[in-house]
Amino acid sequence: MATPAPKSTPGNMAIFNILHGFPEALVRGMRSSFLADADYHHLTQCETLDDVRLNLSETDYGDALADMNTLIPTGLQKAAVEKVS
Repeated sequence: MATPAPKSTPGNMAIFNILHGFPEALVRGMRSSFLADADYHHLTQCETLDDVRLNLSETDYGDALADMNTLIPTGLQKAAVEKVS
């Protein structure tokens, strides 16, 4: 029987890496080639996924995000992985 994933609460740094570490690492890894310092700084200030879409729309991720009807974390992760491929 699988262990259920821990519930995430905003600001809960104890389980952040378990739940969101991989997508964050992808974005950080691509920071130097796809995102300017100002773009990355703006991403750190985002509070909603719509804010993320707005900030990424004028970067190399813009085309991938334009194809998505609704932005979800797994979709953003998929777009980041496809950029690497």
